[in-house]
Amino acid sequence: MNGAGGDSLDAQADACRAWAQANGHDVVSVHRDEAVSGGLPVQDRPGLLAALMALDADAADGLIVHRLDRLARELHVQEAALAHAWTIGASVAVYEAVEGEVKRDDPNDPHRRFLRQVLGAAAELERGLIRARLHGGRRRKSARGEWVGGHRLHRRFGYEVVNGAFVAVAREQAIIARLKAGREAGQSYRAIAAELNTAGIAAPAGSAWLPATIQRVLKREALHTPTQ
Repeated sequence: MNGAGGDSLDAQADACRAWAQANGHDVVSVHRDEAVSGGLPVQDRPGLLAALMALDADAADGLIVHRLDRLARELHVQEAALAHAWTIGASVAVYEAVEGEVKRDDPNDPHRRFLRQVLGAAAELERGLIRARLHGGRRRKSARGEWVGGHRLHRRFGYEVVNGAFVAVAREQAIIARLKAGREAGQSYRAIAAELNTAGIAAPAGSAWLPATIQRVLKREALHTPTQ
């Protein structure tokens, strides 16, 4: 699940659980891409990557998303994720909580894929138009000498935002320290991830630690450590 747009991650998760329960499915795990752009490719989306890995490992036989545009904001990423899920096996299905099953491509019915991609392209166009209007509004305000605004602080692993400032979260800071210590000791990202998962320590998105997750946390920490 990706949080871009008007639906919070918690609301999306609740909708997916409700759909699963109503349709006789069991939710075996929840994967979220928190504070990660839905426009990134699959390999840079730890939540989506973990969900697809669960399908690969036969830990699940289906994937539920709130809507396809929550699966990915870019059409090519959406299609890559769907293609990967469907190539795992004939029993693997993808569902939208608001629409039901996303029908597999059928060589005898090319309209099926065409309509899905048209809808995806339309959603992508709408987001682009919204961004263009926002950027245009900022340019016009700047031209009039008005204040355009600054960067909004977003919660990130290791810190929470209180009254517009970053405040360290002790438990998460201890995990970051553990990540740094592992790297300083020469451990690979994969080895550190395995160690944390074995210890039952939850990752930022609430799922399993991945090497890319550790690398991202440490990179953010190195680039900018917020002051308290």
